Amino acid sequence: MTVYHILDLIGGLAVFLFGMTMMNSNLTTLAGARLRNIMIVLTKNKFRGYLTGVGITVLNQSSSATTVLEAVLVGAGLMTFNQSLAVTLGAELGSTFLGQLFAFPKITRLATLFVALGFFYYLLAKNKKHKSLANTILGFGLLFLGMDMMSKAMEPLKTSEMFRNLMVQVETPFLGILVGLFFTMIIQSSGATSGLVIALAISGAINLAQAVPINLGASIGTCITAILGSLSLNKEAKRSAYIHVVFQTIGVTIAFILLSIPFGDDRLYLHMAKEVTAFLTGERENLPRQIAMAHTLMPVINHIFIIPFLPIIVKRFNKAFPPEPPKEVFEAQYLNEAMLSEPSVALYQVKKEILRMAPIISIMLENGRKIFVQRDLEISISIKNEDKMVDTLRKQIVLYLSKIAKQPLTEGESKLQISYLFFAAELENLADVIERNVLDRAKKLINKDLRFSDEGLSDIQALGTLVSGNFAKVMEAFEKDDLAGAKEVLAGANSSWELQNEYRRKHFKRLNEGIQVSIETTEIHMDLLNHFHRINRHIYHLAQTLIECQDQPM
Repeated sequence: MTVYHILDLIGGLAVFLFGMTMMNSNLTTLAGARLRNIMIVLTKNKFRGYLTGVGITVLNQSSSATTVLEAVLVGAGLMTFNQSLAVTLGAELGSTFLGQLFAFPKITRLATLFVALGFFYYLLAKNKKHKSLANTILGFGLLFLGMDMMSKAMEPLKTSEMFRNLMVQVETPFLGILVGLFFTMIIQSSGATSGLVIALAISGAINLAQAVPINLGASIGTCITAILGSLSLNKEAKRSAYIHVVFQTIGVTIAFILLSIPFGDDRLYLHMAKEVTAFLTGERENLPRQIAMAHTLMPVINHIFIIPFLPIIVKRFNKAFPPEPPKEVFEAQYLNEAMLSEPSVALYQVKKEILRMAPIISIMLENGRKIFVQRDLEISISIKNEDKMVDTLRKQIVLYLSKIAKQPLTEGESKLQISYLFFAAELENLADVIERNVLDRAKKLINKDLRFSDEGLSDIQALGTLVSGNFAKVMEAFEKDDLAGAKEVLAGANSSWELQNEYRRKHFKRLNEGIQVSIETTEIHMDLLNHFHRINRHIYHLAQTLIECQDQPM
């Protein structure tokens, strides 16, 4: 093998890696936000989560990219650790798709065609979306052009005595696994290792027994990218990256055991790969296809073993790497700085944080009614604590939204960003009315040992229940993107106002009848009617905001 062959090999590997990087980055540009949203939505079910992991990895051609994204989403609280498990397993299977493509040597003959199509399409493209698609096609062509360059550069190796002796050593499964492991950790791409191995097979420089252990090692080596990507994230994100290593190690261990079992003149795992290849393709002598099939066979066997024992594996894993304990200090849970570069996901995080304010305010509304019935000033402590929680969330949400505003946003994202600022402010103002005004009237009533009439107290409670119901409907509409729910609340605004007027008239009637308790509490009673009306106005503003943003999902 001359120095020119070595240069061609290095250049081919560089072209191959550049093509893979170009494909991945431009596919992310084309569908990055969609991929993230798909992952968030579809991982609620384990089977769909598994298919999502397979599908996204097939699209972005990198299990590392999928697991890094998954770790970020877990770290941001958009996906739980348990939801991430199915995606991790699916990504392991999806990562073998590229090897199946490499096993079609005839595709390399079309490499220059794809390069030409991608390049000229890029020259003619008028917008960013078309340019990204053109670069994806160009990257696909460069991927296979690099494969062709590597296979041709390595053809002299098949007659090299030194290389043949080296490959005989690699046939020892453990050594071959270490070679694949360290090589993949260096280049951080199992796809590149798989491509290089198949290129060696196409050139006739390597056999199945030598190729399989290297690919097995690559399956573990590729985990290094996810681990490095999780270093700046929280403990849950790190756990989702670490368990990827556990799953891959289990799979490689199973394959290693099967490789160590003699079967006739062969090894059991190699025999299985040959038989599966023959069954699916009808070919028994297609070495590149056998290598690709052996690579796919590992995650298939692994998942057949892992899935039934997944609860036990996770239990043991949790003992070794325990989950992050809940925070004692109340603060935002979902506002992850790492996601600011992805505004669509960052805005989704803000929505989840706003939804955390809803149950807190609902409790405040309930306590605001309860304190007049139970006449217990201890309830005021709870209301003040809940108001502090709402204030904390509002401050952190506003700060995070201001950081989102500095990112390049679409028109729809800008609209959402402003709407969420308004939403957070309205919720805090609503809570303040309860804590400052409603609570103040309750304290005055109790400290002066005054009491509403039975009918007056019933009216106050009924109005409070109406306000709580409206708030629950609006927040449910916000959570489910349900404009009908928001419109329903607004449609009842007039009847709500009429009901409050009716309560006023009833109170005036009691005054005219000379009912002493009504006379003594008239100031407090009228103030409360006004304060509940103010709360209702804030709720109507929230509903109106939802309707004004109907063109964009909240």
